[in-house]
Amino acid sequence: MEMEVGENEEFYDFDNYITELGEVNGPETVAILNDHSVFHFLTKTDVFKLPAESSVFTFNNRYSSEIFQGIMPDSGAAGVSTAGQPQFIALQKLDPLLQIDATTTGQHKIRFGKGETLSQGTINVPTPLGTITFHVVPTNTPFLFCLQDMDRMGVKLDNLANVLIQGEKVVPIVRKWGHPWMLLHHPEEALAWSHLTETELRQLHRRFGHPSVRRLVRVLQRAGHEVEQRTIEHLTKYCHQCQMNGKAPGRFKFTLKDDYEFNWCIVVDVMYLDGKPVLHVVDEATAFQAAKFLKDMSAKTTWDTLRICWIDVYQGPPDIIISDAGKNFASEEFRQHAATMDIDIKEVPVEAHNSVGKVERYHGPLRRAYEILSNELLSLSTNKEVILQMAVKAVNDSAGPDGIVPTLLVFGAYPRMTKDSPPSPSITKR
Repeated sequence: MEMEVGENEEFYDFDNYITELGEVNGPETVAILNDHSVFHFLTKTDVFKLPAESSVFTFNNRYSSEIFQGIMPDSGAAGVSTAGQPQFIALQKLDPLLQIDATTTGQHKIRFGKGETLSQGTINVPTPLGTITFHVVPTNTPFLFCLQDMDRMGVKLDNLANVLIQGEKVVPIVRKWGHPWMLLHHPEEALAWSHLTETELRQLHRRFGHPSVRRLVRVLQRAGHEVEQRTIEHLTKYCHQCQMNGKAPGRFKFTLKDDYEFNWCIVVDVMYLDGKPVLHVVDEATAFQAAKFLKDMSAKTTWDTLRICWIDVYQGPPDIIISDAGKNFASEEFRQHAATMDIDIKEVPVEAHNSVGKVERYHGPLRRAYEILSNELLSLSTNKEVILQMAVKAVNDSAGPDGIVPTLLVFGAYPRMTKDSPPSPSITKR
């Protein structure tokens, strides 16, 4: 990802923008991100996982008067929000207008561990969440935002999203030394640290089983992250497992079909329900379906079943029948029966699970409807033929992939569902 901070007019049209934090300087945010990118490229160091120092741990340098660390939301703090005097001096360097109110000296006695100390006064610190009153104590401690003040101001800490929430206001936080911190006077740095790093994106990519770009982007968006799809595409492109196990690149293709009517061409195939063969018929133009159990797999039984469930029920014999290379459809007997009704047989040369895709795509919805109805009517001992016809009716009356009901396409009217359903239209309207 390339970013530039130039001296052109187009860039300064977008110099500053307003967020929940107030005014954020755009060029400074981009500069911080660039600094971290160059630092990681040169040192290969993860700024989020710094190695533990081998020196002796002390609080003197961490919470000194040199660098203001921020405000720590601490549910285990005392009954009031406190601030160590060295950290107050560091904050006063950033905001000289902050002064201690000495009239509140000794108002509270604060306990840290085994020792106790008296407050030296209070300061009112303006934050994105509102003004917070801190009691200054002579200890090397950070600014601690106590639970009582969080309850009073209606602030909630979301440690999973790393944000502080106050109504509709969302303030990002950063993590340092295993604690959350709300930064002051540096909203650009908090904004830059609130994004997912490339290492975290790769971990998520592996954790979700190397999903496709669209699936991973959808998951991250539902989790509340603003994701740039090009970054995920670049990550997936150079992933070793995705390269070794990825499928062949797909080709965009489509079929231009003539505007044929119902019963011009049907697609037939045999599927199995409860271990028994079922003849499944789908009209190519309208996706209207029919199905019936087969007594056996002979050509004569297949032809007789086709007549019972389709030819002798609707408009008669179709012009074309498309089938796979199964023995019952490819037999001479089946072809002779079709020739007596002037039906052309188009046989797919190879029998495979995807050879006649039109009808095989509808195997799933029909099987699902049949299994659901079988479970619901299990106690009534309903005939399986009746359940199969109920499943076919349910699929025909439900919307297809384009949102069109097959029953409406064939009969020109919606099926009557309840007593309050409108009457069927007249023949003229159909």
